Amino acid sequence: IQPERSSQIYSYKYSSQNSFLYDVKREVYNEENFQQDHKRRISSSGTMDINITTFTHNVQCSCSWHRFLRCMYMIFPFLKWTCFYRFKDWLLGDLLAGLSVGIVQIPEGLTLSLMTRQLIPPLNVAYTAFCSSVIYVIFGSCHQMSIGPFFLVSALMIDVLKERPFNYGHLVMGTFIKDDFSSPTYFLSYNRSLNVVQTTTFLTGIFQISMGVLGMGFLSAYLPEALISAYLAAVALHIMLSQLTCILGIIISFHAGPISFFYNIVNYCIGLPKANSTSILLFLTTAVALRINKCIKISFNQYPINFPVELILILGFTVLAHKINLVTETSRNFIEIIPYSFLFPSLPNFSNFFSRLILPAISLSIVSSFMVIFLGKKIAGLHNYRINSNQDLITIGLCNIVSSFFNSYVYSAAIARTIIQDKAGGRQQFASLVGAGVMLLLMMKAAQFFYELPNAVLAGVVLSNVLPYLETIYNLPSLWKQNQYDFVSVDALAKGRERG
Repeated sequence: IQPERSSQIYSYKYSSQNSFLYDVKREVYNEENFQQDHKRRISSSGTMDINITTFTHNVQCSCSWHRFLRCMYMIFPFLKWTCFYRFKDWLLGDLLAGLSVGIVQIPEGLTLSLMTRQLIPPLNVAYTAFCSSVIYVIFGSCHQMSIGPFFLVSALMIDVLKERPFNYGHLVMGTFIKDDFSSPTYFLSYNRSLNVVQTTTFLTGIFQISMGVLGMGFLSAYLPEALISAYLAAVALHIMLSQLTCILGIIISFHAGPISFFYNIVNYCIGLPKANSTSILLFLTTAVALRINKCIKISFNQYPINFPVELILILGFTVLAHKINLVTETSRNFIEIIPYSFLFPSLPNFSNFFSRLILPAISLSIVSSFMVIFLGKKIAGLHNYRINSNQDLITIGLCNIVSSFFNSYVYSAAIARTIIQDKAGGRQQFASLVGAGVMLLLMMKAAQFFYELPNAVLAGVVLSNVLPYLETIYNLPSLWKQNQYDFVSVDALAKGRERG
């Protein structure tokens, strides 16, 4: 009995030393007092009526100021970077990037008729590019994206133009005859062809907005990084192939189809004896200058900024071409053929060929959307932020609807200009706004000055900026060891892309 008693005393002392005392001073609640303190009333019938103050409190919790700001930032992303813009650190880089993109966009828009075989008035392209850039600045989620006419997407219109060809289809084959516009029948056929382009662009924008509203942007989250890199590598290959027209100074008959890439290479090889040596020399000079520029490192407030050599090359060779006859291809030969200088905005005319344009418009909407999403994810990954794919689908759809009003092309992400804007020091969409303003101002006041720019110089600028996307092809052996399925997708996309 004694050991048992001693253990009880020990346990009592141990518990008393480690116990905690609480002193709670409040009235004891019953149900009625609790409901009164929380501003609720209970009726005698047992049903509960909510007080208006409680109802207002609940609404304020569900629609708080924080949620409202988050919703506004999602719909209008420009509000976020505008409020937190670092003028001291980012302004110089954005200005240089905007000037470089704006200057590059002028000759690129002028030579777009050569690349896509479409005679769109250059001022229409300029106004559309400006409006689309402003739309993406307001609604777009990628900070370094440059929106504009991209020839690879617009080239899909070649098959669409077969619905209403003029000049007996010679526009598709790349043969431009200025004297034919003196015929009223030719003008009528030309306007019908423009109507086909306008209607297709409008339908493309409608489909893209529908894709964004339905939330189809979530599909991009399931796409592997290898597939995105493969798609961009395939686009880079087709860009390089198309620029051979400017580098060699020859025009070939472009093929369409799954293996058109190889057919076009053969056609270029056949046309090599007619190549322009001056164009090749100008291209090599531009490529060497851009390669040397990559070795120059400049930083401002610890932010890297590339020397704007693209700006200097375009302005320098344009001035040189005005002083010396370089005997090379320029955009003047094609711009002077276009019968209109500007076409006023108009609504699409949905005539009897509307049903035949639905499938091409769906194809164009998918290709254009993939370009925006893939390039946006690639750029955003380099700068450690995320894009809103659904928001970008709606934004590019709005851009294409505006483009249709100006009788212009299907718009998408421009790879070369996006890379220039990124590497020139662009940090936010303010650079795109500067570039769009510079481009529109110069197109209205000094477009004649850029008519003499050799196309080979522009080709050198474009190729030097898209070349890094071909690194995916060099990584094919290691990719085969990691994942054979990704290897097959990369190989299939890099070898060719089916048109329309």
